[in-house]
Amino acid sequence: MRSSFTLLGALICAVASAQSSLIFLESFETGGTPSLSPQWVWSGNAPVAVVDCDGGWGVRKDVPIPGEPNDPYQPIRWLFHPLPHDSLVNYNVTARSVVPPVISSAPHFVHATICWFNVNTGTPVDWNFNNGVSASEFCDPFVTGISTPPLASDPQAQFGVLIYGERSPLTSIGHYDLAEVRVETYERRAMFTGTVMLGGAYDTGTQQMRADLNLQGLIPLVEPYTALGYPQVNGGGNETTTPNVLSANYPAGRVVDWVRLELRAFSDPTQLVATRQALVLQNGQIVSTTGQFGILFDVLHGNYFVVVRHRNHLGAMTSTPITVPFPGGGIWSYLFATPGFSCYGTNPRNVQGNVALLWPGDVTTDHVVKYTGTGNDRDPILTAIGGTVPTNTITGQYRMEDVNLDGVVKYTGSVNDRDIILQTVGGTVPTNVRVEQVP
Repeated sequence: MRSSFTLLGALICAVASAQSSLIFLESFETGGTPSLSPQWVWSGNAPVAVVDCDGGWGVRKDVPIPGEPNDPYQPIRWLFHPLPHDSLVNYNVTARSVVPPVISSAPHFVHATICWFNVNTGTPVDWNFNNGVSASEFCDPFVTGISTPPLASDPQAQFGVLIYGERSPLTSIGHYDLAEVRVETYERRAMFTGTVMLGGAYDTGTQQMRADLNLQGLIPLVEPYTALGYPQVNGGGNETTTPNVLSANYPAGRVVDWVRLELRAFSDPTQLVATRQALVLQNGQIVSTTGQFGILFDVLHGNYFVVVRHRNHLGAMTSTPITVPFPGGGIWSYLFATPGFSCYGTNPRNVQGNVALLWPGDVTTDHVVKYTGTGNDRDPILTAIGGTVPTNTITGQYRMEDVNLDGVVKYTGSVNDRDIILQTVGGTVPTNVRVEQVP
């Protein structure tokens, strides 16, 4: 599986940065007239309009003069604006100052942070003076990423952007001037990348999976797992893809089929936290329904057990929780297709040399592969082709009984689907069973 590692290395650059969305912009002017949105809360005197260095308008806010009982290195004269709070994003603040200081030769600064603020008392709550951005006054932006703070201890607190000034010990009079405040959000949802190999479609010659279902136009545009009764949690279910995605020939090959991903709780691997349906390419790379690398979950980045499933294969789960970070925080992947990435349980995958395959043959979706006895997986194949003539076949359909994923349901003869079930349970004792190792 060298190709999986090679591809993964390329992915780190491809998804290292997340897309931003502008959620707040205060330019302090409207139609060439000075303005200040009414949601701002301030301490001390109200801000006043001032011409900025680009010829537009900004605001000037005073800071204490000598004699006031303020530590000169502490933030003073707040300017606060509430913002919508979303624990699944990061916030970036950009503040553009108006002009260089003109009242005093000593330096003074503009600072910004994202924090909780009690608008009733006029004070910030549970914030860190150093967890912000600052710059001396120039007509240039300063930018930084600021993580969403934890919930405030004060139930009256509002979440928002806090702008404040600081005066140097040598400054006799101070102020800070702002031309613009911009706040953007960056996705903080958990991202997973990884690989999986489906034993039914695996070609030992190419060490890749066949894409017969795709080439025959049999892969549905809507994920099949919801209809099969798999529970969907936290945004999963009814994912769709497009003909363009299915017809594309990626560097990692074509789409082989739909797969299912589950995040499970760190403290209880039986508890579903989030689900997603995705696509798998011929070399095993799991991609989103749009063909992009990286599957996003609406959960905070953290430690989760990860499960990968296919509709007629036995699923597999990571042996321990893995760290699933937010985009831009580094790519953590789990290569289910590589033996060195261990999975939970006993013989959870079929290891063949340098590749690990999901066990095929779970036609009945009961998470057990059986060749004989009640509820076995062999009989549904015979039933599907008519039940009486074992040499019959079904072609051109997307079916659970198509264990080898070649677009043909076949009970006897070469390349049939029945023999794969026997091989999964051991190949010699037909009464053996193989149980999925996902708790």
